Amino acid sequence: MNNKHKEIGDNEIRIISSAGEGERARRPSHRRVRRLVVVSAIIAFIIAAGIAASLLFVSENEGADEIRLIEEATAAIEPATATDEQPAVKGYTTVRDTLAGTAELCILTPHNATPVLEIGTAALNDTTVVLAVQAADVRGDNGEIVGTYVVNGRLYGKGESKAGFCSIVNGDITVGVADATPMLEEALTADGYFFRQYPLVVGGQIVENKPKGRAIRKALAELDGRISVITSRRRLTFHEFSQALTDIGVRNAIYLVGGTSSGRYTDEPGNRYMVGNDPGDKWPNVNYIVWR
Repeated sequence: MNNKHKEIGDNEIRIISSAGEGERARRPSHRRVRRLVVVSAIIAFIIAAGIAASLLFVSENEGADEIRLIEEATAAIEPATATDEQPAVKGYTTVRDTLAGTAELCILTPHNATPVLEIGTAALNDTTVVLAVQAADVRGDNGEIVGTYVVNGRLYGKGESKAGFCSIVNGDITVGVADATPMLEEALTADGYFFRQYPLVVGGQIVENKPKGRAIRKALAELDGRISVITSRRRLTFHEFSQALTDIGVRNAIYLVGGTSSGRYTDEPGNRYMVGNDPGDKWPNVNYIVWR
């Protein structure tokens, strides 16, 4: 071969191997590679975008569920508003009979009610009254209230002829015995109530009184930590009545107008009862301790 590298003589044959071309044929071209890379990137982007969208959807749903659950829980524990109406608690009087020696007593105890003092007989016809009984005595000669008497901080009667007293300030009632007591001044300055009557029992001990006759007796008494009205079923002296009160455990008590004095009460089912005689217009200063 004259020319090893390029030229071929007329009597020479150059055999060209197809191996090199085959290798080039098997190798992808740069254009195909780029195309595959682009397609793969697009597919990967689509897959990634789908996964992200699904995760975001789940996250948003979970967030919405959490918000809904929080709102429901908040609504469940939300306190009642000030406009919510509460049912009124009904006041009533319980009636209990008991025996102290030979003395038959009736105990009237008001519940869910606040005491006040009133002048006049309006309480006898008032359907909201739980219990009403006559309180201070009225003089027979001039019709005036006997002893100091205060209504809503206003002084209607004067005098300390009786040592027993009842004071009502801010709905709290106190029964006691004292010739002079700061409870009167408190009743005057706090728009409270105050009246005087005969003392019957103080600290669980009998208090003697001058009147010796027998009559149906009534008392405003502290019994078992509550204030009750106690009446006798038959005629008793002051001493017999006071003794009967101490026998049933009364700690403090003052007298109320006895005999056939008027009053009324309402029991738990709502039945209304009148007691005693209606004084009518005979005594313009007839007065009552009233629970509503």
